[in-house]
Amino acid sequence: MSTCSRVFCCIVTAIASPKEPAKCLTGYMTDVQSWVDEYGALTVDDNELDRSIDLSTNTNVVLLLQKNLQSMQRSNVNIRYLSLARCNLERVPPIFDHQDLNGSPLRHTVEYLTLYGNNFKDISSPGVQYDIMLNATDIVETNIEFAKFGEKSLWSTGFQYTHFSVLRELDLRACSIEIINGLIFNGMPNLEALYLGENNIKFIHDKAFIGLGNLIHLDLSMNKAYDKNGGQTSVVLESADLFARMTKLRSLDLSFTELGRNVRVLTGLGKNFQRLSLCRSKVRNVPEKALSKTSVKYLDLSGNYGILDNTNILAGLEDTLEVLYANEIGFENFHYFYNFRKLEVLKLVNNEVMVITARVVASLTSLKILDLERNRFASWIAPIFSTMPHLRFLSLKDNNLNLISEEMLDDIATISFVSLSGNHVVCNCHSRELIDLAARNDNEQIQTAIELSTQTTEDTLKAANYHIADSEFNRIIELRVNISKLCDKEKCKKNYEDRNHKFLIIDYDLYSYACFHEYKNTYMSFISVKTCIDWQRGLPKNYLNNGANMLLLLILPTILLPLLLIIFICRRRFGYFFITMRNSATLSLISKTDINEDGKIYTYDVFVSYCNDDRAWMLDYLLPHLETECSVSVCLHERDFQVGLSILENIVSCMDRSRTIMLVLSKQFLRSQWCQFEMHLAQHRLLETRREDLLLVLLEEIPRGLRPTTLHYLMLTKTYIVWPKATSEQAVFWKRLKKSLVVQQRNKNSTLA
Repeated sequence: MSTCSRVFCCIVTAIASPKEPAKCLTGYMTDVQSWVDEYGALTVDDNELDRSIDLSTNTNVVLLLQKNLQSMQRSNVNIRYLSLARCNLERVPPIFDHQDLNGSPLRHTVEYLTLYGNNFKDISSPGVQYDIMLNATDIVETNIEFAKFGEKSLWSTGFQYTHFSVLRELDLRACSIEIINGLIFNGMPNLEALYLGENNIKFIHDKAFIGLGNLIHLDLSMNKAYDKNGGQTSVVLESADLFARMTKLRSLDLSFTELGRNVRVLTGLGKNFQRLSLCRSKVRNVPEKALSKTSVKYLDLSGNYGILDNTNILAGLEDTLEVLYANEIGFENFHYFYNFRKLEVLKLVNNEVMVITARVVASLTSLKILDLERNRFASWIAPIFSTMPHLRFLSLKDNNLNLISEEMLDDIATISFVSLSGNHVVCNCHSRELIDLAARNDNEQIQTAIELSTQTTEDTLKAANYHIADSEFNRIIELRVNISKLCDKEKCKKNYEDRNHKFLIIDYDLYSYACFHEYKNTYMSFISVKTCIDWQRGLPKNYLNNGANMLLLLILPTILLPLLLIIFICRRRFGYFFITMRNSATLSLISKTDINEDGKIYTYDVFVSYCNDDRAWMLDYLLPHLETECSVSVCLHERDFQVGLSILENIVSCMDRSRTIMLVLSKQFLRSQWCQFEMHLAQHRLLETRREDLLLVLLEEIPRGLRPTTLHYLMLTKTYIVWPKATSEQAVFWKRLKKSLVVQQRNKNSTLA
């Protein structure tokens, strides 16, 4: 199988294979628990077994509980841990007045209680009788009036009028709870962690959390609420001040719980608050500076598309935020993170980031992990990542990198771990250099884990500070492949003693690190590309004898120096000449059409060439004006290029099928190699076909020193239009542009599109 075929198979397999659901920053409840597993069974230490009662999966829990409490083995201890998980309970049984052999009731001794997996579904639902017998007791409750939004909840019967003096953690996960009525937890003044995840909560009463003055962590994750028609809906929060009364609250998990428009509750979080997950909670229209009164350190906004589009909810967190997950939110403005001095982990997977400015990254003085997988970031020249002194992990996997340059290698030199796979790279010797350097480093360096500054003291609830960032990225590092072992077969070069690069590659394999060889028209692995020394190799040694060498040493300077001087003085003209010859030769290989025949019908009115950095102006201003107001059909590369053709063939084809060619010029345009290439092609294609239908639109004034020869020539021979900065002058700009297009269309055939 060829390298190209294997790359294709790898891509198809990656698309076809299902991926694991993305994890949220806050992890899962049992990640922070040592006393219970994910199904509610106790997992206490051996020295705590006598102080625990695990009745999970039993049905007659009252009788079994009484037997356990009266056991002689427990005569000198009190019960701290109690599990009534998956016991088919429909209500919390009133058992907390039961006493042990010391005469201490459970409500005064139990510190950790789990009721995981019982069926506490709303008793007022149609088809459920009120006068049912509790399967946990012999008590029959009849004719209990149920008020849907009142302060009495039938499923919480056993909590009513009961004071739990030492209860610290309560687990009510997966109990089918639909309504949290008022004062349910009023008798739990010392509760520190409340787990209400995996339920069907659709309404939370204004007074639901009254009495929880010492609550540190509240878990409302993975709740799926349903309306009367069975459709999924958002949870209803009766008050915007729902969390404001819990002054010690430091952690709130709303992952996978549809919050909808109930976002004003976030403004009630106090100064002690530090950990928030809105991961995939369908949040919309979060108020400006909603978290500015908090001390948020760990934040997950993933899966809420557009959450940062209109408001800056991060404002005010510059001095506190340490870890941010913001995957799949359509994010593109990296300037949001300017001056976040304490930020250590920034995960922005599957977004629209194209540009990262040196000013912003230089302000991220504490950043250690930057994950930009599946964005639109392209190759760069000026130093960016090297300006972050503590950066240790960088992922640019599946971006738009089209070239590995020496400047890029130098910019990532001090980063410990990098990922660059899945980019459509054109082969050059620096792509080989990337692998050679990484292989050398694998032989010489010791792999160490990334340490974050998270600190959790023994007297602090772990859930308040826990996040998966350190374990997630260190797991990736732990599973990476040592390149030097693979390179023994592929003969990696290791003679880079003068290079001070330290990076290791975390996701290397032969097929994900593949590039396109232009001359061979095929894909090949980076390690198969020639080294820079091989690329630069000249004539064979001893080609000339010593006498001839001496003669050349005397003659060549007298010839070369004047010639070099002439070339230097006329360098622009020489460059222009060679570019002209190259482009003409290239075009002649693709199309033999030299003359624009009379009566030709064009597919498009105008072909627009522009830089990606000017895409916003193009889509917001030019395109709506041309297509809507002027009824002009526009050809754009991102929309109208034909799949399967090369880029060059698409450009030439679209130019030939367009009545007019428009260049949208800016300083960024001139920095783009592809844009300059399109400018050359436009000029020479028009010369070959003897057309003069070319429009120049300048988004800014371009000084003479920045203009390449081709642009300078075009500006001398063509009338151009400059986009005005003043809004009042833009009407004149559109009028002139429309007039120019009308002139180009005059006496021509009508278009097809």
